[in-house]
Order: sequence, then structure tokens, then C-alpha cells
Amino acid sequence: MFFYLTRFLCLSRLSSSNDQNQLSFLNNWLDTHIQDAQNIIRKPILIAEFGKSWKYPGFSTYQRDLLFNTVYYKIYSSAKRGGAAAGGLFWQLLTEGMDNFHDGYEIILGQPSSTANVIAQQAHKLYQIRKIFLRMRNVERWKRARAARARRVHWRGGNGGKRIGN
Repeated sequence: MFFYLTRFLCLSRLSSSNDQNQLSFLNNWLDTHIQDAQNIIRKPILIAEFGKSWKYPGFSTYQRDLLFNTVYYKIYSSAKRGGAAAGGLFWQLLTEGMDNFHDGYEIILGQPSSTANVIAQQAHKLYQIRKIFLRMRNVERWKRARAARARRVHWRGGNGGKRIGN
């Protein structure tokens, strides 16, 4: 799912509204789409190609960070409870020397940026969730293996399949 708040809002009645109204709209929009993906479509959803361009009037890094934090919070909130939101891909990560790809949405790898910190924090949070779910999966596997062993012992008569007598 693609979402460019600035471009989208330019086409809507919210284009002249303040940043708070725009973020409120974004929150509701994300909630609706994540819930629909989970409850109606029953498929994971990837929030892709979101960002805030420095080319639009009134841009600030603070507002871009707020947008990223809003999107990432919704993804994290869904993912931590096993919901439909599977991740997010902002537009776009570049390295130095890729000047011809600058479109206003770029985050330059290697340049200090508060937005890069927001991205790194989200990556860490999702990694922690992944570890938790892997542990839970391993516990379930262990429980199934233990139950299977108990069934085998019971089926063999409780002596572990050893011969009795000669």
C-alpha cells in the first residue's frame, strides 16, 4: 500500500488543514486499512513508499519524523500482537553520489539525520518482535515434541520400549 501524505492531501479537502489534522487523518486511514487487511482480506499488509518531501512548502524534519513515527507506531502496534501489518518501506533510501535520484523524499545513508534514527529504532523494535515470535514458535515445537514422546511411552506400556526379562 502506497501513501504519500503530502501528495494525497493536495488532492483532498485536507490540503490546507494543519499538520495535526493531517496526522489525525493518517492515523484513521492506517487503522482502517490495517483492520481491513486483518479482518476482511485476511492477508498481511505492507505500508510501502511513504514519506514527506522537503520540496513541499512548510516542510520540516520534525514533521517528517512525526509522519515516520506515526506510520511505524501503527505497524509496530499491529505486529506485536500478530496483526496484519507486516512492515513498512519508506521512499527512498539513497547513498551519497546518487544526486540524480533526489526527488524530495530521499534519506541519505551516511548523513546524520533524526529520521535515520527513527528508522533504526523501528528496525530494532521489529527485530525484537521477531525474536519473541521465534521463541514462542520454538516453545510450541518443544511442547509438541514432548507430547509426542509421552504418547510413545504410553503406547509402549510405560517402560520406554525396553524388554522385560530375558
